[in-house]
Amino acid sequence: FMVTAEGEKMSKSLGNAIDVEDLLKQHGADICRWWTASLNYTHDMKVDWEFFRVASDEYRKVRNTLRFMIGNLADFDPATHRVELTDDDRTSLEWWAMGELATLVETVHRGYESYQFKRAAEAIFDFCNDTMSSVYMAAAKDRLYCDPADGPRRRRTQTVLYEIATSLIRLVAPILVHTADEAWLALHGLEEESTECVHLESLPERFEWDDEPGWATVMELRADVLKSLEKAKEDGIKNTLGAGIEAVVTAETLAALEPFSAELADLCGVSRFGLSAGDAPSVRVVDLREEPRCERSWKRDGTVKERSDGGMLSDRDAAAVGVD
Repeated sequence: FMVTAEGEKMSKSLGNAIDVEDLLKQHGADICRWWTASLNYTHDMKVDWEFFRVASDEYRKVRNTLRFMIGNLADFDPATHRVELTDDDRTSLEWWAMGELATLVETVHRGYESYQFKRAAEAIFDFCNDTMSSVYMAAAKDRLYCDPADGPRRRRTQTVLYEIATSLIRLVAPILVHTADEAWLALHGLEEESTECVHLESLPERFEWDDEPGWATVMELRADVLKSLEKAKEDGIKNTLGAGIEAVVTAETLAALEPFSAELADLCGVSRFGLSAGDAPSVRVVDLREEPRCERSWKRDGTVKERSDGGMLSDRDAAAVGVD
């Protein structure tokens, strides 16, 4: 039973009803389906134009997440470029992302199986908004844009993006039918006339992923670092790549964090990240704005200098473009 935002009965005679044709014209079918999936259908359902605006914002987050992944897979052929994650990759961001994907697939399966579509939709949105946009994609941008095109780290990231994209499109397909169809064609480079369709696919199968326990400690430190970076913005460091981090942790925590040291700078969006042990844990933001900045990655990692072509590049970026 649908009521207004104030809980009043909706009817044409009262003039407070929303015409479905107007709704579809303004927002489209997929956004309306997303809103419907987000409802707790065991109670009266409140309807208001503002609710559809919120649903539209959530829909765009899901769509933009898919667009980012598909866009960064333009030069990726899974038949030849896919790499297998091994135990050596347990401390990589990709290992963490695959663990998050395993949790998402399980949660969405349970939501659909129990007709708790709200649970499935919330899990998909949180994965796109938090896990992907706020953490993984933000951290992976540098390697996707600046590592050598065929570099092992970039291919590992693309492999995981491909796995996530193929799974996510199938997970949203029962709700966002048109968007999923469009995304599936784009991901596989197919034309609209293609007989292949995501709606002929099954949901991604549940899979077990061996979580690396150290990631919990990493994410706790990241939360502390982000708080310190927010305070640093008040001192004028608007772009976090103009900063470095010096973190002091206990000896026990240092032992847990050291295997992840290669990922900490990108995970926190800074140019450098230092770890040391001490009795008083702390996070210090180091102002690097006076140091030379790489013209390609914008990082100030301590290796930036003028190269043979006259550009200011870090060692990584100079190697990527083939200059000394």
